[in-house]
Amino acid sequence: MRQFMYLALSIVAMLFAATSCSYDDGAVWDKFEELESDIEQNRADIKTLTQLMDALSGGKVIVATEATEEGIVLTFSDGSQVTIRNGKDGANGKDGEDGEDGKDGANGKDGKDGKDGKDGDSMFESVEETDTEVIITLTDGRVIRLPKASSEGGSEGEGDTYTLRTLSFEDVDAQFTGYTLYGGAEINTWSDLIDDMQYGGSLTYTDYTTDVYYWYDEGNTELYHAFATPYWGGGHVISNYVIEDYSTLPEGHYGWYELQMSNPLGGHNGSANFAVHNGYSDFYNSQIYDSSLQTIEFADGVERVIDHMYVTNTCYVLNSLTYGDGFNSPATEETFIKVVAYGYNANDEETGSVEFTLCENGVLVTEWTKWDLSSLGKVMRIAFNFAASDDQIGSYGLNCPAYFAYDDVAVRWE
Repeated sequence: MRQFMYLALSIVAMLFAATSCSYDDGAVWDKFEELESDIEQNRADIKTLTQLMDALSGGKVIVATEATEEGIVLTFSDGSQVTIRNGKDGANGKDGEDGEDGKDGANGKDGKDGKDGKDGDSMFESVEETDTEVIITLTDGRVIRLPKASSEGGSEGEGDTYTLRTLSFEDVDAQFTGYTLYGGAEINTWSDLIDDMQYGGSLTYTDYTTDVYYWYDEGNTELYHAFATPYWGGGHVISNYVIEDYSTLPEGHYGWYELQMSNPLGGHNGSANFAVHNGYSDFYNSQIYDSSLQTIEFADGVERVIDHMYVTNTCYVLNSLTYGDGFNSPATEETFIKVVAYGYNANDEETGSVEFTLCENGVLVTEWTKWDLSSLGKVMRIAFNFAASDDQIGSYGLNCPAYFAYDDVAVRWE
């Protein structure tokens, strides 16, 4: 913005200098007002571009497009809207007036014709729509591709249509309602739920007799999760911790369990935040403490289809299965680790189960990978557990860390 103002003032100064004896005062101010208008138009386009990039990084999808006199209005899965402004062609300049009579009776010269106005003033060149995406091309050649929501037959052959609403864990106002917990700690965004330490932090390792860690995607997917602290007993925490090298324990730490909330990638699709699941139940731990499975559920009491989520391994699991640790041996060609999701309806009846493989034949998942959950049908909640090969199970149950990272949970919204 400051550069635009400098440019405007420089042009005004040059116009005054070039016409120091005689100048058209109106033309100077017309030029200044034109530049001022350009500044406002650029400011609006930059704001629009920022909104589009936030939508892309936040995992939003387009549910509707509408052409108006002002431009193209895009409506996203969280209810927010962005208008891509049409550029207006500049108006033709006015013809110059005849010059005044010169001295000694000579006729003055005719004024010059005004120059044609410049082409469209928007930084957006075009907007194209396909069945699956909206393609936005900028005047500098850059292209932005935004996905559209699916619109398919509903489950059980009912023929209902739906859009996808996505829980991205990013700091978007429509996806989070602020509330207070932990004896007065202000929690107003998803990032406020990221603990100050990955192990022993002030949010996730507090007094389990009184404190509950919870989040609620109110007004968007309506998904909710809560667990009684401390986190070693299981739960789903919000994280943005990234450690690209999971082979070398960072200085000052005693084990990878102290870095349990990290993964090597960050959030899905280049975003910052994601969730980390911890917890399982098997023949051993179910006998010694409350090992109830960790769940995500619809807080508004409505059954819906959870279409999919994106999943990857954490640094803790990658290190344990690649190099081994004090509890576990490295994975072999016989090793498998699976996450199992169980769906439950409003009557707490199981609707089905579906698996996601974190490790198969010793090969570990190291990228964000889509996990289709739609086969569970309409559910009130989904619970997660682990299944593993014999080499990952000892006398005291599962030896492998029971963690996975997930992001961009998509819910079918009828």
